[in-house]
Amino acid sequence: MVDYPKNEFTLWFNCMPDQKKDGHYWAAAEIPVDELEKLYNWALKQDPVQNQRGEACVKLRANLMPRTAESSGREYLKLAISEQRPKAETDLF
Repeated sequence: MVDYPKNEFTLWFNCMPDQKKDGHYWAAAEIPVDELEKLYNWALKQDPVQNQRGEACVKLRANLMPRTAESSGREYLKLAISEQRPKAETDLF
């Protein structure tokens, strides 16, 4: 197993099923200002890439994990957004 360094920042979202549209979700989050500052400072140190519109961008990654609420038993998705990292050699196979 690869031992990655700690993420520079992580933004957490709870993604809840939409009551009116099957297969759709909505997300809510309370993002601490210090995490936004970490994201901003990290982004300033990156070599930007261009998106399809030619805008300067940084690459992020997201991990979507199924969860069940302990209090209500309702299913939801937990979304974590952080910096994108290159795959380690041990992850290639």
